[in-house]
Amino acid sequence: MTDTGPILREVLNTISAKEKYENCDIKMKLINTDGANYLSHLYEVTISAPNKPDLELFGKVVTITEDKRAAFNISVLDTEYFFYTNLLNEYRLLEEKYKIPERNRLLTAKSYGFDNGYLRETVVMENLSKKKFMCYNRLESVTWEHAAECIKQMAYLHVLSVVFGQDNPEKRDEIFKKINFTFPKGQWRTPIQIFMSDKMAQNAIAVAKEEYRDRFTAFVEQNFKTENVEKFFKPIRLAVIAHGDFRPDNLMHRRLEDGTLEVAVLDFQMIQVCNPIMDLLYYIINGTDEKFRQEHYQQLIEHYYNEFCNSLRRFRLDPDIIYPDKNFENDLKEMLPFGLLVAIVSLPFVTVDVQNASKIGSDLETHFLGVKTSDLFAERLNGVISDYIKMGIL
Repeated sequence: MTDTGPILREVLNTISAKEKYENCDIKMKLINTDGANYLSHLYEVTISAPNKPDLELFGKVVTITEDKRAAFNISVLDTEYFFYTNLLNEYRLLEEKYKIPERNRLLTAKSYGFDNGYLRETVVMENLSKKKFMCYNRLESVTWEHAAECIKQMAYLHVLSVVFGQDNPEKRDEIFKKINFTFPKGQWRTPIQIFMSDKMAQNAIAVAKEEYRDRFTAFVEQNFKTENVEKFFKPIRLAVIAHGDFRPDNLMHRRLEDGTLEVAVLDFQMIQVCNPIMDLLYYIINGTDEKFRQEHYQQLIEHYYNEFCNSLRRFRLDPDIIYPDKNFENDLKEMLPFGLLVAIVSLPFVTVDVQNASKIGSDLETHFLGVKTSDLFAERLNGVISDYIKMGIL
């Protein structure tokens, strides 16, 4: 297991000097997320100094080894570093320029420092749990109240990228090129990636109900091909900078004194130029069960579009010009099969039993290839299949 403590401490020493915490005491505690995180070591940190309030921080040190980076063909922290040091600053300038009310702004953790060196990538943020934020239980379906606030933040995040493009077309082109997602294919797909996708498909087919299995298998064989998956990660009628991993594990919430629920968006290492529906379906499949969708699916879809339009209007843009309702509905229709792919690839990790979740020090192969699916995965997957049969997708 990589000893990440010394790497983090170097970053913390730099932060303490920058914040003028002289003669400080730095305490670090390695934490286990019971399956909510698998690419890094996470730490709770407290920096104390005389006559200064404690700095309560959260550290993340990437643990992916050199050979695993090559095997899985992934970049590390570059995108998140870019978000916090560049793009987020642009978004904050827009919020100030258009005088967006505080309650309607993007809520995320403040960044304190980075080390973007190879094999020592580290990010240090404020520890929101010390401000009464908490994570949602990934094994439970979200409530309507929680989902509605999460979707509000999602829609606003998407709108920020649209407004940025309208205000700064040259910068937009530069940034869109920088974070444009390229789906690995052909010779660029590694043997592990190919094996992983096959194994996930087999695991899903194995737990599908017998009455669903034939049509579900046919869907997997047709849509799990690279050329068919790739289209879901591209803009259709509107290009936004999507979060890319918008699920309850990457969101924290707290209850204010007036009863209002606040949601903070975290973990921007997967942001990419895409269509807005990708984040929407990704959240719905990962965060809800069949019962919730029976009661709230259409309501949640409409809520996203309403919040998207409301956010555009706060920036003095016309939704009927930027993203007409017809375009949104057509994008949703074209993207619906993506939800089944999310169920196959992401739900095994979201629903993994705590005792079977990757532990601190597990490598990527252990996490991705050794995951033991749970009864909850079978229940959630079959719920999605049932929904998609009713919608005529299967």
